Amino acid sequence: MTGIALLCAAAAVAEPALREAQAAAQRAAGGTAADDAGRTARLRRSHWAPLLRGELLRRDDLHSRVGELRGYPLRQDDEGVANTWSITLTWDFAQLVYSREESQLALAHVHLARVRREAAEKAAALWVERRQRRASLPALSGEARREAALELLRVTAELDAVTGGLYRELLAGEEAELAGEDP
Repeated sequence: MTGIALLCAAAAVAEPALREAQAAAQRAAGGTAADDAGRTARLRRSHWAPLLRGELLRRDDLHSRVGELRGYPLRQDDEGVANTWSITLTWDFAQLVYSREESQLALAHVHLARVRREAAEKAAALWVERRQRRASLPALSGEARREAALELLRVTAELDAVTGGLYRELLAGEEAELAGEDP
């Protein structure tokens, strides 16, 4: 297969748009904002659930008395069995008003939002760099083309890593194209 045919085959694989690349990078870096909202909702609902405790005690007593009571011989064997059980249902109303875990979760969500924003910015910069390198590739030839193709491959691999594998097929096509050009 010639380099042009491989380039056409790579072009047949649709390149993701900028928004798709940024969304994939955000998901790969810190999940989605909907996941954050779901965690917060579960935490808030969890404080309404009561704490249920159950306890069962069994006590066996065995006493043997031998002796004299008011002048009469005494021989007495006492056996006793006691079963005690209890169920306790409690609510922590202080947790309903303010939960320390909720504030920690809010801080974690702020951190995840920052990580997602940084991942989207990095994906956008790599996406633009990839487009520029790919646009300049057809004008080059020889060793300069090979160096530019290697740089395009590097940028695509980095973009694939940031987006969690969104560019896997394009990366495979570019690798095949570069391997086809080797002397």
